[in-house]
Amino acid sequence: MKRIFIFSYHGKETYQTGFNRLLSIAENLAQSYEVHFVYGNKNKAERPIKIKGNLVEIPLSYTQGFFHNIYKKLIDSGRRIPAKFLLAAYFFFAGKEIFDLGREFDKYKKKTNIQLSTADIIFVSFPSIAIHNLGYALKQEFGCKLVLDYRDPGVFGYQQIEDNKILSFLRKRFLKRKELRNLKVADLIVTISESIKNLFPERYRPSIEVIKNGYDFKKINFNLIKHHPYTFKLVYLGTVYNDQLEDVTFFKALRRLIDLYVIQPQHFQLKFIGSESSLKLKDVIKQFNLEPYTHITAKMPIQQAYSELYSAAMFFHLKYGKRREIITTKQYEYLAFQKPILLPVNDAGDLEESIKKYDAGFICENEEEIITVLKKAIDNNLKGNPVKINRTSEELYELSRQGQEEKLANLIEKL
Repeated sequence: MKRIFIFSYHGKETYQTGFNRLLSIAENLAQSYEVHFVYGNKNKAERPIKIKGNLVEIPLSYTQGFFHNIYKKLIDSGRRIPAKFLLAAYFFFAGKEIFDLGREFDKYKKKTNIQLSTADIIFVSFPSIAIHNLGYALKQEFGCKLVLDYRDPGVFGYQQIEDNKILSFLRKRFLKRKELRNLKVADLIVTISESIKNLFPERYRPSIEVIKNGYDFKKINFNLIKHHPYTFKLVYLGTVYNDQLEDVTFFKALRRLIDLYVIQPQHFQLKFIGSESSLKLKDVIKQFNLEPYTHITAKMPIQQAYSELYSAAMFFHLKYGKRREIITTKQYEYLAFQKPILLPVNDAGDLEESIKKYDAGFICENEEEIITVLKKAIDNNLKGNPVKINRTSEELYELSRQGQEEKLANLIEKL
């Protein structure tokens, strides 16, 4: 049986969307291949290996040290920009990442005597160019087939989320040569959208395949999607980045809506699921006196997060600054839960296009439009006349990770 090695920078304990997506890909491919899913753990892994059929999970604990502990403290305190600068400085002087999965996998290889071969396939996913570099190194050493996966456009295209101009310049300046090297030797390149595909150098675009983000079909019980007639729940899923809070039009509109129509907290709730690490979000909520209306939770397992979405009346996005090419996993999850989606400030990009394509909700340009949309939706909800956007089983499958993974499996089979 052919083997596939899938590498993830993030581990299970982070509840990162990227990790959940790669785990889902690993589970799907394990139906046809022996899959070794290797991922980094910032905490000590309780079990060194987990076997389920053809899937072998290998959590590797990152070596702890002085810089690791500083980085972890910065992240835990919500200071992500200084943490990124620490990563960049360490990479510049040491030539490797603080959390180096390649180093940990090399230790694992020596301890287990595992050998790779030309028949094996390596699947490495960005973000973290170190993971792509690991894929390149394994291909050079063993002659494996190499699949480069991009959830973000690497050094090409828009400035990474919460990178400032200096950090973005350094990233492009010092990582571009290695990224081009990796692209040149890849046997398959996949990314999540046509927009990101078009950010790559033109010579590579014809060979890049699009495998979209998707929601986890296996984790949703569609029978539990319900209407909550007494309380209108406006829900955001996932991390809120500082870049998304540069424009506070949405929060101004909420405050005006509440004051204008004297809306009480029991009738309107603003929920942020998995957004607790954002200190700036809490400051903005406090700035507009929205604390009685707002509930913010920590990150949690995806099935638990989904359980928070069943009683939502409406979902919403916060655009990513001036970036137009970002289409997050949450968009597919919102579409799957079949409640209207609010884009309070138009991104004039992928989010707008997706909402229009699926006739999925409302795109606003200013405070007045936000207030009008929400007032009408709240009134309809309280009258027992909520909006639900029914989707066919075929459409729901196409939007799912499982539907997209079927396309990926076909591409890998051709290797």
